[in-house]
Amino acid sequence: MVELGDKGAHVVWPRAIEMLEALDPNGYRKVPDPLILRSSGGWLTLQAGVEHGTSASTLGHFEQRLRYFRAISTGARGVDYSSINGMSSTVDGLATWTGRTPVTQQILLDPSKQHVSELSITAKNLDPLPLGGPLDLKLTTSYTHSPRATGGVYRISTTLDVRTRSRESVDWNAHAQAHRMIQDLMCLVYGRPALSRIGSVMREDDQEIELKDERRFWREAYEPAFGRSARGVEGLTDEDEPLFYFDDVDPERVTAWLTAYNLWARPTWIGVTTLFHDDLPVESRLLQVAVALESLGAAIAEQDGKRTPSTFEGLLKLVWGSLGFVPERVVGNSSTDEWCKEFNRAYKGVKHADNSLPDPLDAFHRAQEGLTLIRCWLGVELGVSSDVLAKNLKEGR
Repeated sequence: MVELGDKGAHVVWPRAIEMLEALDPNGYRKVPDPLILRSSGGWLTLQAGVEHGTSASTLGHFEQRLRYFRAISTGARGVDYSSINGMSSTVDGLATWTGRTPVTQQILLDPSKQHVSELSITAKNLDPLPLGGPLDLKLTTSYTHSPRATGGVYRISTTLDVRTRSRESVDWNAHAQAHRMIQDLMCLVYGRPALSRIGSVMREDDQEIELKDERRFWREAYEPAFGRSARGVEGLTDEDEPLFYFDDVDPERVTAWLTAYNLWARPTWIGVTTLFHDDLPVESRLLQVAVALESLGAAIAEQDGKRTPSTFEGLLKLVWGSLGFVPERVVGNSSTDEWCKEFNRAYKGVKHADNSLPDPLDAFHRAQEGLTLIRCWLGVELGVSSDVLAKNLKEGR
């Protein structure tokens, strides 16, 4: 029996074996990976499994419980999906940020221009938007519609998919890393948690028919732990506005940022984590943001071919040096040097037991300022002008 839940696929596997066999640690306790199943509902391939307990009786009944962290709706060809040729996902806020939607509407007025005489809504997919990187990441639009009205309402649902492709099959996690970069990008752009969901995956050797063109069968995938942990987290709303839009960036610099995943993933991953834990103590939040800034300073030094500063303040100054402007929302009435000293004092107060803890309100504000600094750095790194960033910060984005 397989049950899909918020922790993955829970499998209960009953067998009739001898008690001595059930107690053998090298026997039936081994977790098959992948586990390929078939029922009246079709095929299912389960991967990334761990044992989740066993039970046995003297009557020869043995039950093994397994948990798999992902499932793919395929299996007839016995293909191992630990490596894949393609992956798609969706990320909250991405369609708004890029302004890409397959639906357009046109309102026509009557000759008096006081009344609407006609409303035209058209759904047509846009050409994919290439963002590049090592796995040829693209943004693709799609839509579904209801030919018949439900309760007198016609519906068109749209999606902007993040897609990665590789000519050779590549490890599942390598594809997932590129998708996590887009999720982190949205989190920093909006300053709020942006949820991500896996959609489907593709393998060139698991196709229904002979390949004659670029079209492929993509298999629906289920992985509740995809991206960042989102349990209890409220995602973006239509009222949330980004610090900057895709129209403000240099697409080539976005490609360079994605390509340099190994350099930038660590500071962004650490910094964004705080957005997904509202119940973090302010001291822990400050510590997390400070570590992200420390990591970011080291990454900037590596990118510029400079020697990594030996002090935390030195690393902070590298971040400020790459910014090119001083956002008031970060420093207030202080200079950048004064801000670095005060931030370092608060950080040390949390980190070292022989230092006084910062005031909780001060720790909260310092963590907010540090994350805003990272968000501004990202905008500059992607080619956004300082004027745009300064203006949008004043608007409270």
